[in-house]
Amino acid sequence: MAGPQWENLPEPRQDRPVPSLRVGWQGFTVDPRPPANQGLRAADVDRDYATRLVEQARLDGRLSVVEADERAARASGSRTLGELLPLVGDLMAVTTNAGYAPHERGRRFRRGGAMGWVGLALLFNAIWIMTSLSAGRPAYYWPMWPLFFMGLPLVMSLFANRGQNPPPRQEQPRQLPPGDDLR
Repeated sequence: MAGPQWENLPEPRQDRPVPSLRVGWQGFTVDPRPPANQGLRAADVDRDYATRLVEQARLDGRLSVVEADERAARASGSRTLGELLPLVGDLMAVTTNAGYAPHERGRRFRRGGAMGWVGLALLFNAIWIMTSLSAGRPAYYWPMWPLFFMGLPLVMSLFANRGQNPPPRQEQPRQLPPGDDLR
């Protein structure tokens, strides 16, 4: 061989975007927020996930390089889940399912269903009017049947949650990690 063995390999590209990490408490083996879980030993996966969260926050511009390096070092040396909580707690965004609370999803369904029903009503009535005009007399009003059966789920959803207010969101109180007794 004339040159080094690995000379044919392409150079690593530094300009490739790093895939975004799906941020959430479900990435830990056990949710570190409840006080009962804060004293549990952190697994390697927990430390690795916390380090990846810190790195993602640095890539997003939410942490400086110095702060990210400091947090990553503390995360890799942590022993309990409670030690990981202050390192990543301010990096988590509070989200609900698909970004909407259950009562908001129902509202979106009703709004989308109503818009769809109105669109189909306009289409069906336009077809009925065109056929009536071409026949020279009013034809049987057939759009009432598809519009009736397509409107039933919409009307049922309007009355399904009547009188039920969504439960108020309750935030869990922030807990200090073990060892930081302020008495």
